[in-house]
Amino acid sequence: MAKCPFICGNLLTFASKIQIRKRMKRNIVPFLLMVATLVFASCLKSNDTETTYYSDTAISSFTLGTLNRYVTTKAKDGVTDSTYKTTVAGSKYEFYIDHLNRKIYNIDSLPYGTDASRVLVTITTKNSGQAFIKSLTDETLTIYSSSDSLDLSHPREIRVYPFSNGSKDYRAYEVTVNVHRQPTDSVYWALEKGVKAESLDLPVASVNQYKVENGQLLMSADKGTTWTAEKLDTDASYLPNDNVNFVYKGVRTADLTDYILLVGTSDADKKYASCWFKYDEYAAGAVSGGWSYITAGGYNLYPLPKMKNLSVAYYSDHDILAIGGAGMDDCTEGAYEAMYVSHDNGISWIPNDVFRLPKGLNKKATNVKLLVDTKKELWLFCEGTDEVWHGLLNRDDKTANKRFLE
Repeated sequence: MAKCPFICGNLLTFASKIQIRKRMKRNIVPFLLMVATLVFASCLKSNDTETTYYSDTAISSFTLGTLNRYVTTKAKDGVTDSTYKTTVAGSKYEFYIDHLNRKIYNIDSLPYGTDASRVLVTITTKNSGQAFIKSLTDETLTIYSSSDSLDLSHPREIRVYPFSNGSKDYRAYEVTVNVHRQPTDSVYWALEKGVKAESLDLPVASVNQYKVENGQLLMSADKGTTWTAEKLDTDASYLPNDNVNFVYKGVRTADLTDYILLVGTSDADKKYASCWFKYDEYAAGAVSGGWSYITAGGYNLYPLPKMKNLSVAYYSDHDILAIGGAGMDDCTEGAYEAMYVSHDNGISWIPNDVFRLPKGLNKKATNVKLLVDTKKELWLFCEGTDEVWHGLLNRDDKTANKRFLE
C-alpha cells in the first residue's frame, strides 16, 4: 500500500512507452494496463473518509537537545532532602525509527529524574517533508519548529506531510521518550584479590605537571625538569599544604584545553578543604590564566569538608568524586562516611544515592585511595587492611556481574 501511487504511475508510464516503441508486441500492452488498473484500484481501498500515502516522505532522524534533570539527595544531616538541577545531553541517546510500525523511541532510557516535559528536538525528514505535532488533548496540529520545546513526558504523534502536496496525505509516528522511573543507577562493589594500583590502566594526567611546594604552586612543561611559580588570585596561605590532589578533565567546548582542579587541606581553613581551579590551554600562542580560589562558605552552601587523607578522582564531565577519613580541626565528619560528588567542577560537594561507598568497607583503614580507570570503574585501595574494592556503576537495572554486591 505504501508504494501504490509510485507503482501505478510507473506501470502506466512503462506501458505507454512500450505501446509507442513496441507496437508490434500488442499482447503485452493490454496485460500491463490491466495490472496497473488493478493495482491502482487496490490503492483506493482505504478508510471510508481518507486515503493515506507514505511514499513521498518520512522522518529520517530524530534527536533530543539538552534536558534538565532533578536529583534528590540527603543533606549532611542524613535526614533532610536536598534537590539540585543538572543537565542531560539528549544527543547522546540514539533514537530508533521503526518505519514499519511507525514508532520512534530510545532504547537506552534517560537517567532517573530527567524532565521530558520541555524538550527541544531536531527532526529531519525525507524529501523536505513538513512535520506537525499533534495536540495531547485534541486533533489540533502545530507546525514543528526546532526552537519550540515539546512535552515528551507522554507519547506524542508527529505527522509528516509531503512538502509539495497540499492534500491530506501524511505519515504518522508515535514518539516515546523512555526515562528511568526508579533511581536504578548506583555503584555496586566487590572485593578483589591480588590487584595492585600500579597495574590499573589510568587516564593520562595532563600535558603540564603541577605540585605544591614550600608555599608555592609550581608548574612544569618539560616533565619535571624545570618548575615555575604559578599566578594566584588570592593569598598563597590558602594553598593546600597536605592531602594534595590534582584532577584533570578535558574541556569539550575548547580544543587543546584542560580544566585543572586542585583539592587539599590548608591551615588557613579549619573546617573545609581548599579547592582551586585553572583552565590550561596548549594551543600555539595560547596564554593560560592563573589559578582561582573557590571560596568555602558564603554563596557556597556545600563546600568539601576538611578530612584526613582526602582522595579525589575525575569520573565524568558531570561527576568529580572525593572521599576522606575523619574530619580535621573544626570538621566533625566521620571517617569514610560518604562519597562526595561535585557536579559543578569542584564548587559544591554533596553525597548522593548513586555513588555510595561499600557497606563492608573497613573504616579503620589508615588511608583509602580512590582511583577511576579508563573504563570508568572505581577502585578503593585500603591501607592497613589489605582490602581492595572494585566498583561498577549499574545503568541497566541489573548488575553486570553477580560478584558485585550492593
